[in-house]
Amino acid sequence: MTKKTVSVSIVAANYNNGKYLTDFINSINDSTVLPKELIIVNDGSTDNSLEILDSFSNLNYLQIIDLKENVGFCNALNQGLDIATSKYILRADPDDIVTENRIETQYNYLEQAPQVDVVGSNAFYFNNTSHKEIFKTNFLKGHSAIKKRYLKGEHGVLHATTMIKNKVMKKYRYDQENVRAEDYEIFSKIIADGYTFANISTPLYGVRIHTDSASTNIEYSTIEKTFKIRDEIFNTSTSKIKMHFYFWYILNYRRFLISQNFLLKPMYLFLSVLFYPSKLIKRLL
Repeated sequence: MTKKTVSVSIVAANYNNGKYLTDFINSINDSTVLPKELIIVNDGSTDNSLEILDSFSNLNYLQIIDLKENVGFCNALNQGLDIATSKYILRADPDDIVTENRIETQYNYLEQAPQVDVVGSNAFYFNNTSHKEIFKTNFLKGHSAIKKRYLKGEHGVLHATTMIKNKVMKKYRYDQENVRAEDYEIFSKIIADGYTFANISTPLYGVRIHTDSASTNIEYSTIEKTFKIRDEIFNTSTSKIKMHFYFWYILNYRRFLISQNFLLKPMYLFLSVLFYPSKLIKRLL
């Protein structure tokens, strides 16, 4: 039976994720509905990414932009957004997977709630080697709660889980100078301009944990960039001490969630509580 196609453009930037691309594309092809476009920008990859992408040439919705030189994650995303023609844009990363009902669920949500401009979802994180689920996110559903997170310098939606109205997304650009904080910047600008956000409680996206993933690695410079962007957009002021405390909180909390060492996990949790007790207590509750 032929699957229904919906007006969704999936935009992904790929750099040397060849070993994950088959899983990523298959997860989309196995969806309950298909996207109008799957736009993958191959950002000067030096592995076998292009060969893997070419092996899916039978998919009539797949569009490959092959950049001969690496231009950076944000610039590559912008090139993908430039050619997206669907009513909605869905973000995803090529080392992750899309659940079979994600496209249909988010598409129907936006069709039935026209007042919402950006809808995210929860996600599950899984180990690249064992494929076992590590943990699930717990993002808040409503616009007011999401906006409060951005006002605090935190994330109200998970970037790669979002589906966004094309006419809204095309008003903004990802900034390569703010890479690793680019998602906070662009969504803070969108929410500051009065657009409406929401989250779907169900985990609709799988984040792969591996040694090179952004979810595994975080640097202080990312936190510093994030709070500087927050202060500029929302006219706030963040001290260096708060930036450092938040960095050590989130670093150790990620280590707690991801670590497979049952002796180290309690230590990471203790350090997280030490640097941001109120945040962790709320999350655990």
